[in-house]
Amino acid sequence: MNQKFSFSIKDLSPEQLEDLLFQAEQEGRKYILSQIPSKELKTFDILIEFDTNERNIDCSIDIELVKHSQLDPQKITEKAAQIVFESIETFLKSDE
Repeated sequence: MNQKFSFSIKDLSPEQLEDLLFQAEQEGRKYILSQIPSKELKTFDILIEFDTNERNIDCSIDIELVKHSQLDPQKITEKAAQIVFESIETFLKSDE
């Protein structure tokens, strides 16, 4: 399952943007790994990028679980994206 979400932001310095993307990715990873036992996780990738044309942050989360898993990857990726964007909002508010 691969889902993509976007978030529009104000201008940030390159250093602030790098910190923001790193922190957001770490929060998303931390949540996903807290929800899915490693033995049930077949593939996992999270990518957070800044689109310079649109001035948006895009978050792509790709999770594949083993066949016998009873977990709902869509629910987990949606919550992870929510956590990523909450992390972004917190970062931006602290920067104001």
